Amino acid sequence: MAPTLLKTLVDEKVVLLDRALESKLPFSLDGITRIVDEHGDTRALLLGKSSIEELEEDIASINPDFLASIDKSRRSDRVSGDAVKVKAGLA
Repeated sequence: MAPTLLKTLVDEKVVLLDRALESKLPFSLDGITRIVDEHGDTRALLLGKSSIEELEEDIASINPDFLASIDKSRRSDRVSGDAVKVKAGLA
């Protein structure tokens, strides 16, 4: 499913939303808003800024290169962030 989603995101359409029009919408642009037709079928999803950022982070975290770098770091002699916090008296 992720590869299909990624391809869809690559082909996304960007539409400029005028601030005046945004204030007239009958819903908030925060979070996720599903637009449905008269049959209840989904026609669109509107994702607020924070939802887009979370989605981008999730996509990055499943990237094999990212996961490999995390694994490599865990196997190295580096000190974890938690250990640094404990040593500094922050945890």
